[in-house]
Amino acid sequence: MSAPIYPKAQRRESFAGEVFLDAAQHIERPYRTAGSELAAVRPSPSAMPGLGRSGGLLPDSLAGRMVVTIFDAVQQTARSKGWFAASSVIGKTLREDRKLHSRDRRYVGDTVHAMLRRLRRLRALVGGKNPSAQSLYAVYLIDEWATLYRQASDSKEQREVLTRFAKTAGLSFEETLSRRDQMESQVAQIQALAVSDQVRVLGEALSYPDWLVALLVGEFGLDQAMAVLRAQNGRARLTLRTNLVKVSREELLHRLQTLGVTAEPTPWSPWGVVLDTHLNVYSLPLHEEGLCEVQDEASQLVAELCAPPPGSLVVDACAGAGGKTLALSAMLANRGRILALDIDERKLSELKNRARRAGLTNIETRCLDEDGLLHIVPERLVGGGAQRVLVDAPCSGLGVLRRNPEARWRLQPGDIEEIQVKQRRILAASARLVAPHGRLIYATCTILRRENDEIVDEFLRTHPDFVSVPAKEILSSARASQFGDGERLRILPTENGPDGFFAAVLRRKVSGPTS
Repeated sequence: MSAPIYPKAQRRESFAGEVFLDAAQHIERPYRTAGSELAAVRPSPSAMPGLGRSGGLLPDSLAGRMVVTIFDAVQQTARSKGWFAASSVIGKTLREDRKLHSRDRRYVGDTVHAMLRRLRRLRALVGGKNPSAQSLYAVYLIDEWATLYRQASDSKEQREVLTRFAKTAGLSFEETLSRRDQMESQVAQIQALAVSDQVRVLGEALSYPDWLVALLVGEFGLDQAMAVLRAQNGRARLTLRTNLVKVSREELLHRLQTLGVTAEPTPWSPWGVVLDTHLNVYSLPLHEEGLCEVQDEASQLVAELCAPPPGSLVVDACAGAGGKTLALSAMLANRGRILALDIDERKLSELKNRARRAGLTNIETRCLDEDGLLHIVPERLVGGGAQRVLVDAPCSGLGVLRRNPEARWRLQPGDIEEIQVKQRRILAASARLVAPHGRLIYATCTILRRENDEIVDEFLRTHPDFVSVPAKEILSSARASQFGDGERLRILPTENGPDGFFAAVLRRKVSGPTS
């Protein structure tokens, strides 16, 4: 998948735009402990996280203290080394700790990631500068209580516990609750505010930097921007792609059912399966057997949009660890040939391992230098050109913020201009690999026109030997119309829906190198 960009001092850029954050992310995996909606983890008021009657998750319990310890380390690391380094603290600490039971470990991970997403909101609710991790945790629990359990019949006991914990953290429960209510009231009356106040109110209430809120409001309008921002504060759903080389989707669903896992087919992808669970898929036998891969439905649709002809040569110019490479290989049923390119040997090595597990044999990898396709791929590898060239370009990652809790704080306004330069260069260089009448597919996991439509439109103006191919000619009008105007694939993140993605298909009309 394409992924966010990172400050130069804190990243090793990948031609695929996919960067190793930790072992749980680098192959298109969602955070195993990602998510902010603790109701999904503890559904009943009497079992509110951190306040259960059993006392196992009280704020001063082992799990509660671990939340404070980890979040304090995250904040300190962010100040000294930046958010890229800070994001790895959570997984590393949880992996090294052997004291927590799995239930408590899941709670700690969920809570720390949720606090990271809500950092600006929590700081605003604390009402002071540089609040401690203990204060932020106390405010987080009050915020959760007010959202999920305030009207519950047994909330009095919970309120008393929170009042004592807030006092220990140097806060007033009543003052914090009043700030929260005032914040929610401002959001409810957002339409009546001046634009600058709208940005500030949304930035605090939904916990985003002002520049990012303003950017999305300018791009989509207030209502749509609010919907996108809210969706990105939720938990990314867990979606699998069936490996049709080994099993049908119906058989995969049956195997999951026999394991007691609740799952259902994805509504748009013909290969996808959505799991209604907080499950470690990678420990399941069916994953070890190569019957499925974790891949969001939007990413699956991009692979489907490539529509490789039987027996064809396909180039995945930004392969990374190969989520779409594997999907394309399965589409070809191990026939034809797929050339997977990237500048990161580690990711290509991971791709090889995944391909072996999946029983896919038509994939060839090639590690490029850091200039990528500016150094032309040897002609012997592509011959007269590939029938399909996929460019899953590096991007700002604004369509997958919910999978990267720290990304909203790491990304800076200037990063988008920097990445646009790279997107133009990669697309133009990749076009040289397309055979006459072959197709070039440009995709990103961002939702901004300047990284999507504007890049493609500029490419078409400067490359007259390429023309657009409407998505509706590949996916059918009915399906393509679900994601835009039927010409290009435009997916906005929604609650319980796929990630935000973009894809455009271009066809080369004539032979000869592009300008």
